[in-house]
Amino acid sequence: MKIPLEINFKIYLYFILICSLYPSYTRAKQAPWVGTSLSGFPCTGGGQGYGPFDYTQVATIGKKHLTIVESAHFPPKVENLIAGNTSSTPVGDIDYTLRAWPNHHRALLSIIRYQLQIKQKIRQGKLETPPECYLQRAIAFSPQDPAPHSLFGYYLTKLKKYKQAEKHYLKALELSPNNSKLNYSYSLFLIKLKRYNEALKYAKTAYQKGRPPEGLKRKLIKLNVWK
Repeated sequence: MKIPLEINFKIYLYFILICSLYPSYTRAKQAPWVGTSLSGFPCTGGGQGYGPFDYTQVATIGKKHLTIVESAHFPPKVENLIAGNTSSTPVGDIDYTLRAWPNHHRALLSIIRYQLQIKQKIRQGKLETPPECYLQRAIAFSPQDPAPHSLFGYYLTKLKKYKQAEKHYLKALELSPNNSKLNYSYSLFLIKLKRYNEALKYAKTAYQKGRPPEGLKRKLIKLNVWK
């Protein structure tokens, strides 16, 4: 049976209205690989299966989606790089977790730690998708999340790429200036660069806004900087 033209037009208008009401939903369904590796090659990785979901929106999305992924692919033995759960090494499971939840903070840290162990020759092999590609994808997917910037700063610091690291630390603080953990991390970074007065400023904020470990304070006391 042929559907009258006016009904077709009404269906089309209804579809346009629904799309306009839910623009964030359609955007959230995309998490492409972006940027380049530290070696200058375009970032590439696996395709999209489950998700993608924004780690900062767990309460809105529903924790069941996070539990589905973490129970199968990110149990403690994977997070701590002891063994894979559904793959021969932790990498396969971490990769799945990050493809489903691009800005999963703990999974990003795990892939960073794995790469650093390769560089330290604790592990053999090479990651097909390096940490910087996961981090750039996370930042593009959830640009208001400061954690991927902070983790990128940490990773680049470990690689002694201090100028690049600082840009990410500062971006993280721009997004969340009163975050105790971010101020703590940046203060430690500034101590590494021997910029002690600046480090003190961020350390003070860290302790005013939260209850971070006392290690930073002890460092600054030992340096005769703490006031």
